[in-house]
Amino acid sequence: MNDALPTPTDDLARLQSLLATADPAGGSTPAVGVDAARQAQALALALSRPLEHARAGSRLCVQRVRMGHYADVITDSAAALALLRAPEHRSELAADERQLLRAVTLAASETGRFDLALDAANELLRLTGPLGAAAESLGAAFALGACFERMGDSWQAMRVVEQALASHGAAAPESARLPLLNMQCAIGIGLFHRLNGAADVAEVAQVLERTRAAGNQALALLETTPDRSAEVAIRGNLGEVKLHLGEFSAACTLLQQAHQLASQGGMQGYAWRIATSLADLQLAQGQPELALAAMNRLIDDMAHVAPPQTAIRAHHAAYRACRERGHFEDALRHFEVMERLERLRTTQQLRAQSELFVTRTEVQHAQWQTEQARLDAQAQRQRAREYAVHAERDPLTGLGNRRYFDRRCAELLPAAQRDAQAVSLLLMDVDSFKAINDCHGHPVGDRVLVALARLLGENTRTVDVLARHGGEEFVILLPGLGLDQAVEVCERLRRCVAEQADFALQPGLCVTASLGLAAAPGYDVQGLLKRADLALYQAKREGRNRLCVAP
Repeated sequence: MNDALPTPTDDLARLQSLLATADPAGGSTPAVGVDAARQAQALALALSRPLEHARAGSRLCVQRVRMGHYADVITDSAAALALLRAPEHRSELAADERQLLRAVTLAASETGRFDLALDAANELLRLTGPLGAAAESLGAAFALGACFERMGDSWQAMRVVEQALASHGAAAPESARLPLLNMQCAIGIGLFHRLNGAADVAEVAQVLERTRAAGNQALALLETTPDRSAEVAIRGNLGEVKLHLGEFSAACTLLQQAHQLASQGGMQGYAWRIATSLADLQLAQGQPELALAAMNRLIDDMAHVAPPQTAIRAHHAAYRACRERGHFEDALRHFEVMERLERLRTTQQLRAQSELFVTRTEVQHAQWQTEQARLDAQAQRQRAREYAVHAERDPLTGLGNRRYFDRRCAELLPAAQRDAQAVSLLLMDVDSFKAINDCHGHPVGDRVLVALARLLGENTRTVDVLARHGGEEFVILLPGLGLDQAVEVCERLRRCVAEQADFALQPGLCVTASLGLAAAPGYDVQGLLKRADLALYQAKREGRNRLCVAP
C-alpha cells in the first residue's frame, strides 16, 4: 500500500490537466469544462499560482457562455479580467484575455447589456490592433458582429463580418473562419426575420440564399475542424434556414441533430433556441398540437432565465399554435407576453443605438483602418460608462441609484485625488417629507420627488453625478468645483426648489429642501458622505430650507 503524500509536481500536473479539460478547444462538454475550471481555480489558489488561476477563470466564463449561463459570465468576468490584466502575466495571458472579452460580448449582448457588450468588443479591437493576426482579427469581428446583431442592426453586423472575412479569411486558420461563417449565418437569419413581410420577396430570398451558403461552408469546415459547440450552432442555424426555404425534411434532420447534441452536451441556451425552431417546423407542417405542447414545456423550463430573444420566439410559436387551434384566450395571453418582451427588447436596442451608436467611421475602426476610428471607439466606451444600466436606475425618478453613484465615484475620485483636483459632494433632503405624505398622500409625495429629480437634472452639468440616495434624499458629486463655487451652486439649487412652480401640485403644498455640503481634500466617498450628512443634519436643526457646509 502506497501512503505517499502528493508532491508539488503531482499537484502541478493535475492543475495542467484540469486546465486542458476546461479549455473550450479541448473537446470537453461545457458541463465538464465548467467543473474542471472550478477545480483548477481552487487548486491554483491553493498552490499560489496566479497565472493558472487567471486562466481558469477565463475558461470558466467561456464554458458558461456555451451553457447559456450569461448572467454568471457578466457577474464573474470583472474579477477574471482583473486577474488576466496583472502586469506580470499580461503578455502570457493575452490570448485568454481576448477569449474572455469575446465571451463577455456574447453574454452581455444576449442579456441586453449593450453598454458592457460594446465596451468589451471595442477593448477586443484595441487589443487586436490594426495589424493583428488574421485569427485575432476574425475573433474581434465575431464579437462585434454578435453585438450589433443583438442591438437590432443586422446590416451593420453583416458588414463587419463580411469585411473581416474578405480581408483576413484567406490567411486565417479554419478554426478561426468556422465561428465567423456561423455568425454570418446567424446574422442572415436575423436579417431574414427583420425583412420578411417588410421587403421585396426577391430581396428576402437573396438573403436566405446567402445565409444558406455561409451555413454550408461552415458545415463543410466541421469535417476538418471538429468543434462540438460550433456543430450545435451550425446545424441549428442551417436547419432554421432550410425551414424558411421550405426544405422541411432537411431542416428536421439538422434541427433534431443540433438539439440532441446541445442536450447531451449541457448547452442549455442552444437547446432552448433550437426547440423554438423545431416548434416553427411543426407549425409549418400543420402540427400545432405538438408545437404548443413543446413550447409550454419550454416556457416552464426557461422560467425567467431565458435570453429575451428565445423567450420571444417561444411565446410567438405558442401564440400561433393556440390561434390555429382556436384557443383564442390562450393565444392572446402568449401574444401579450411576447409583445411586452419585444417592446422591452426594442427599447433596449433603440437606447443602445442612440447612446452607443457606432458610426460609419467606427465601422472602419472595426476593420482597423485608421487611428482616428480607434479614438472614436474609445469615446464610445467612455459614453457607455456614463450611462447607467437599468440595474443602476431609480424606477421612480429615473435618476441613478446608490449603485450607480458608488460606481461613478469609484471612477472619478481616484483620478481627482491623483491630480489634486477640486471635488465637492452635496446631500439634499426634502424638508418635512413625511408631513407631505401624511397631509397630501403618497402619490403627491412621489410627484414631488419626480419633479425635484427633473429640476436637479436641468440645473446640473453633464459631468456632475446625480443620484437618488434613498427616500427623499438626493446626492450630487460636483467634480472640479471647490468649496466657494459649490456653495454658489447649492444656494442656487436651494432657491430653485423653494421657488419651483411645479411643486404647487395642490393647495397648501410647500416644498423646500435642506442641503449639506462637503469638499475635498478627503477623496474617500464614504468620508465625504459622512461629512455632508452631518452638515445636512445641522441645516435641519437650524430651521430647514438652508445650506450648511461641513468643516
